[in-house]
Amino acid sequence: MAREVIAQLHSLAIPGARFEVDFKRLDHPSADGADAMEFLFSANPGMPLRPLSKVASGGEISRLMLALRTVLARHEKGNSSQRIPILVFDEIDVGIGGVTAEAVGEKMQELAQTFQVFCITHLPQIARRGDFHLHVKKDADAKSTFVQVMALEGEARVQELARMMGHESTANVQHARQLLKDAADAKLKLDKKRKK
Repeated sequence: MAREVIAQLHSLAIPGARFEVDFKRLDHPSADGADAMEFLFSANPGMPLRPLSKVASGGEISRLMLALRTVLARHEKGNSSQRIPILVFDEIDVGIGGVTAEAVGEKMQELAQTFQVFCITHLPQIARRGDFHLHVKKDADAKSTFVQVMALEGEARVQELARMMGHESTANVQHARQLLKDAADAKLKLDKKRKK
């Protein structure tokens, strides 16, 4: 499993990543078992493996969780009794930029071939990959807070992707259209690959 996770991390723009699962026998077994398990991680060449909770940034943890979920999904495909049908990634874009966002979006689009994936994101590179795009808006007055959720389609989705890029300029609108076209093409390729 560790080798597969490392390969996924490399494809998610952590090229020097190392990952191991460390097991230690407990002196006194508990209701949780006779072993303690810990994820060890290093994001950079030359750095020692250390406990994930002590060394990974928010962006690295997000990508590691995506890598783990991708690896586990491959092993769950044939066993529907063990499969988790819905995956939720809350702000998986924390601490990542454009090229990495592309890799994360691509990986999530692959996962969506097997699972229902919900993703909360602020990056157009990730948002463009979804089959459905929901815009969540929070407003407040002196007495209460209101949340609106709107499904975006067609031109509204193009405008939202352009807004996510910074503003709705002509160049950003054109870029948003291209992002959506490229995402649709990638989905067609995944669909063909899955049918084989």
